[in-house]
Amino acid sequence: MTQRSHLHCSEWDGVYTANFTLESVQRYCWQIGDALLAQNWTCLIAYDTRFLSGQYARYIYQLLIARGVRASLCPTPAPIPTIYRALEQKRADSALVVSAGNRPHWYNGLMFITPLETEPLQTVTELPVNTMLPMFPPQDIPATEQMQIDLRSPYLEVVRDIVDIDLIRRSALTVFVDPMNGTASGYIPALLGEGSQTKAVEINREMDPLFGRQVPHPFETGVPRLRKLVKESDSHLGVAISADGRVISLVDNTGELVPPLELALLLAQYLSRQYRVRGAVVVPLPESSAGLRRWEEATGLKVEALADPRMRINELIAQDSNDLLVGITPSSEVTLGRYSESPDAILVAMLLIELAVRAGGRTRAQIDELRERMTSSA
Repeated sequence: MTQRSHLHCSEWDGVYTANFTLESVQRYCWQIGDALLAQNWTCLIAYDTRFLSGQYARYIYQLLIARGVRASLCPTPAPIPTIYRALEQKRADSALVVSAGNRPHWYNGLMFITPLETEPLQTVTELPVNTMLPMFPPQDIPATEQMQIDLRSPYLEVVRDIVDIDLIRRSALTVFVDPMNGTASGYIPALLGEGSQTKAVEINREMDPLFGRQVPHPFETGVPRLRKLVKESDSHLGVAISADGRVISLVDNTGELVPPLELALLLAQYLSRQYRVRGAVVVPLPESSAGLRRWEEATGLKVEALADPRMRINELIAQDSNDLLVGITPSSEVTLGRYSESPDAILVAMLLIELAVRAGGRTRAQIDELRERMTSSA
């Protein structure tokens, strides 16, 4: 596996008009501009589907360009995994994303993704005189080769190289996909392509700044509509992807929502068996560890169950050896250390579809087998 340049993400968000204002955004971006100029870094500007995110992104782009920063702008809403992938491909040195992740629609924020060694940003209390741009720039900025950047196409190519797309396309599965009115809309159908025997039926696919007036996080909502559709349609599985593309929930063919712990173990044993990859499996601390010990004995894989798995996941990712196989947080952000150093729900969804194909569409049977493995005596 090739060595990656490790990345760090600083996040700030706030409620519209109370904390997230044009002035507060400019203060933050002024400090970011200082950091970018000091390091001579290029910066990719991207945004999600939230209210005014596109306008803020264009405003930030013009602000940084005016300061002399070499910046590019993605002209359409982008999932966070596509941004990390672009940085791993050295298409920019850093990224600034207008997004509040998966928080409710009345929030917005900024994510500054940089090389790991970046110094923490300090809050700017005073801005130089006459630095505020007079208004939002026009909705359409004239396209130039320097400023436009396509994140979608290179990302799709990478996922197609990882997953056995031909196998999936030849199979006759039906998968329900809920992108929760966010940035991942259209990605799984695009990966399958025209003429695929496996069909991805998207619900809540319209990009909506209000996210259908729900929290755009599948683990928090429980995705009742998705579960009902999967169960009543006799389809093979369902996946829900959060608005920013980092969180995933799996619904088996009976309509049951698979817990994060079982999802991580299911992925780990599949990757180990099918792709012969090894590494640590990092999961949230369960009430009892007896089942994990039995699973370890059956699979030969090592599980680390922690109260805060995120810190351990980041620690393993930051190591050059990158010994992480699968890491999952309590909110169901899945990181596959072999393939990416950030949570990537779109990639995970495709691997779950591939797993279902190899299991003959019997997603529930795979879960039952996993549970039996965790309860059987050694």
